[in-house]
Amino acid sequence: MQKPVRHTKVSLILFASIFLSSCTDKVTTLRILTDRKELASAAEIYNSANENVIVTIHNVSIIDDEVIENENPDLVIGSFLSSSEIIDLLRPSEAVFPVYEALSGPRDSKGRRFLTPLAFELPLIMGRKEIMSELPDTMLVQPEDLREAAAPYTAENNEGRLIRLGFSPAWNPQSLTDLLALRAPGIFAAGMENFDEVLLGRIVEETRDWITESAGDTAADTAFDKRYRYIPDEYLIIDGRILFARTDFDYWATLPDTITGALDLRYLSGPRKIPVISVTSAGIPLKTSSPDAASAFIQWLMLPETQSLLMDRWKRDGIDVFGFLGGLSSLKEVNESIIKNMIPEGHYLQVPESRPLRWSRIRDEVIIPWFQSTLSNTSTEPTLTEAYRKWDLSSLAEGE
Repeated sequence: MQKPVRHTKVSLILFASIFLSSCTDKVTTLRILTDRKELASAAEIYNSANENVIVTIHNVSIIDDEVIENENPDLVIGSFLSSSEIIDLLRPSEAVFPVYEALSGPRDSKGRRFLTPLAFELPLIMGRKEIMSELPDTMLVQPEDLREAAAPYTAENNEGRLIRLGFSPAWNPQSLTDLLALRAPGIFAAGMENFDEVLLGRIVEETRDWITESAGDTAADTAFDKRYRYIPDEYLIIDGRILFARTDFDYWATLPDTITGALDLRYLSGPRKIPVISVTSAGIPLKTSSPDAASAFIQWLMLPETQSLLMDRWKRDGIDVFGFLGGLSSLKEVNESIIKNMIPEGHYLQVPESRPLRWSRIRDEVIIPWFQSTLSNTSTEPTLTEAYRKWDLSSLAEGE
């Protein structure tokens, strides 16, 4: 697969002609709360083209309802904004953009959207080109395809120690949550204490069976992981130590052409569905003091010319970010310039209706550790619900 291709620069005169026409003598301050540091460049460009608006950026690592209420921004741009607690703080919008419909997010009773999707991430599997070409699909790969291709690849030395494995879902923690997204996309939609424990147990068993099928048992898989995977996966693939590895766009974009030229990508998918791992969206809070300025900034961001300009600017400034805001654009036409021959059709995208509040922390601090310890039979918490309750009490105590 080719590395990202960027659009040529677009003159700022275009943006000035669009947005200065509605300016008044009054200077408006637009305060943006975001988890995307690269939007500082967007603020700089927008300010230079519009003398009647001053855009300021406040970057935070995680956005939740408390952060929004404490910061009181005019515009919020970030990932995992679809929880009900955050949606309750946003105003609906009648603005319509030609985005992938699956990314649109919650609506009110009148069909108005609360969020404008800007970009999204998908799970990726990488492997040598000649191996990837043998897979059933030229764009997608299902877990069953990986299992079938990897199973006969296992090899041991004379001492019975694994020296070669095709793939393991335990190597990359993100693979575990990928499987959850594939097998049960709405499992946490009703919250972390109201999900199907039986379904979750079946997914854990599927993962354990997968590991056992290739490595013999989870202990052997862990030993292989520790013995070899201090070496980056791309080199292990090229050297033939492993067949496949889970990756993402940001990591792929950092690899040199000498490496990517030997490799290819597939989207990890279910039957004709690709789980969307995260969506970066924009929402306007109910308490904003500058709703018109916030709406105008979103409209500017949703111009293909703006997105192309920003991607060029980030590349020129050496900012390490893939595509638009770390993923594919919600505008299909922009993706033509980001990734050739792997532009997904909208009907392939599968997006959970909502994620629990503090999803990124819950995923990294609760779900993944519990999943890993359960696979290795070392879990001290018999259920994920109990692990979550313990974590929730601890996090509340930290906030006191």
